Amino acid sequence: MSDASVSNLRPPFERGNEIALRHGAYSLIRLRPRAEEIAQGLDGIVPAVAPADEPTIRLAALALAQVEAVAEYLDENGIVDENGQAQPVVRHFGTMLNTAARLLDRLGCTPTSRAALGLDLTRARGEALRLHLERYADAEGG
Repeated sequence: MSDASVSNLRPPFERGNEIALRHGAYSLIRLRPRAEEIAQGLDGIVPAVAPADEPTIRLAALALAQVEAVAEYLDENGIVDENGQAQPVVRHFGTMLNTAARLLDRLGCTPTSRAALGLDLTRARGEALRLHLERYADAEGG
């Protein structure tokens, strides 16, 4: 390499730089703090939460943090760019919204999923009661 071409090279980017960051919806470094806050909030509202729900809660929180980041970006910059074209992230925004909604539904955070969860819990309780009564009847000799 010649001295002229070496002088045109930029210094390497430092870890965590935000040079190419636009909306930040794909930056885990930027999303992580907000996702942690959302996860704490979800822990308090997910019905019948269990330790096994933690990964889904974390995924839902990250999805919601992504949606927030994109919504904020679009609020500040508009849905279309200076050329009248949709911002590139708009193509992915619907998928982000659907992913967040699907994860919240799976956690029982929608009226329909809570109703299904209630039915499942009622069925489970009914089955447990039936088994208990069968055991009781067997123990009594009946």
